[in-house]
Amino acid sequence: MGRKELLQELTADYESRCGRSKDLFGEYSGTLVGGGSHNLRLFSPFPFYESMCSGAKVTDIDGNSYIDFWQGHFTNILGHNPDPVLRPLSNFMKAGSCLITGFPGVCQGKLAGLILKQTGAERIRFTTSGTLATMYAMMLARAFTGRQTVMKVGSGWHGAQPFALKGISVYDRGFSYIESEGLSPDLDRMIQVTRFNDIEDLESTFSRHGNRTACFIIEPFLGSGGFIFAYPRYLSRARELCSEYGVLLIADEVISGFRFHPGGLMNLYGITPDLSTFGKIIGGGMPVSAVCGRRDVMEICGPKNMMENRVKFNGGTFSGHPSSMVAGCACLEHLIEHKEEIYPRIGELGNKARSGIEQIFRTHGFNVRCTGHPYPSLKKSSIVGVHFLKDGVDGIDSPDQVLNPEVCDIELREVLFKLAMLQEGFNVVHGYGSISTAHTDEDIQRSLDAVERIARHWKKHNIVSQST
Repeated sequence: MGRKELLQELTADYESRCGRSKDLFGEYSGTLVGGGSHNLRLFSPFPFYESMCSGAKVTDIDGNSYIDFWQGHFTNILGHNPDPVLRPLSNFMKAGSCLITGFPGVCQGKLAGLILKQTGAERIRFTTSGTLATMYAMMLARAFTGRQTVMKVGSGWHGAQPFALKGISVYDRGFSYIESEGLSPDLDRMIQVTRFNDIEDLESTFSRHGNRTACFIIEPFLGSGGFIFAYPRYLSRARELCSEYGVLLIADEVISGFRFHPGGLMNLYGITPDLSTFGKIIGGGMPVSAVCGRRDVMEICGPKNMMENRVKFNGGTFSGHPSSMVAGCACLEHLIEHKEEIYPRIGELGNKARSGIEQIFRTHGFNVRCTGHPYPSLKKSSIVGVHFLKDGVDGIDSPDQVLNPEVCDIELREVLFKLAMLQEGFNVVHGYGSISTAHTDEDIQRSLDAVERIARHWKKHNIVSQST
């Protein structure tokens, strides 16, 4: 059996188990663009449609149950529909105050206080998506500095907003492409891309562009770029260079915020950004994002600022939505109260998954490496990526490798392994995904048993090149 035959086998099995989802996808493709509203959810041959999500599990409309490591785009650190969030949210809804009112609401101040206390930021404003949060953060930086250029790292994903749509996933020419039509051609020169974790390239980029750069935005833990942590020295040097050149350092913590401890990942690095963006976990499963940071920068979007550099970060109709604020408060309060139990446990499960997956594939002769391994002072991490490396590649530590087809077998990870794990009863993304408090040691072990069966089957049929 070759790769083509394996794909045919996996696709046929999936289609036979998910007939109702296939029919729905066909129907929805006639109304929704591509059949849905988020491209990452629309995997081939078609996505399954859920009928119930609870804890670590999702059951589709055909009755198939999966252990889910997608967990709402890594949002659901407490699992799907967790009681610590649902209970107060249900009570709030029963009280009749759950829909948008257009008034500030007391829970907004409560959630703001929690985030500021846990991150050390001075001021905060809420909006509804990570995309909007990073866009507003960049607008604030450009207004505050009076400069136009934005600096980011290659593969850094900061949402589908104009100042960030360069150097994301098109690897050719070193992440130098604008990756969307419909944008001003001037954006190409206004967005400068540097290499993640490469201090020499960072210094060179600042030397050439620093004096006209408004901000350097970076994920301290890359999401779509491969689940890779920034080196402590790299972030430290970034902080130094930003201060030297008068550039604002923006930490995009939409994924990393409250994922590894109850606060920003930058706090664990001991680095203070000028601005930070948060999302996902801070909403407890509801649509919430936030920009927070220095008071002098944040307040240029306030109603009392009548200066020429005022930023129209006015929010939006659903900013600070009362139900979102209640859910966010409930989630963060639970994480803070139980931090000594939650973070070590899910981190240990992540360590078990990564080491187990690597060992299994190594035993069967395959060159597989996991990302999500924490740097030494963090010790544990609850996010797991899986990468099928080409022969002769010793390891993986940069997005340039993750997205380079000469280094990583992307199709094998995103298509074949995805379908193989679905066949085994596990929903994964980028090879595995995120671990929640709802996952058990048994869930992780069962996933490793599934990997063992897949590796054994693939070795028998020589599906991937074996390592040298």
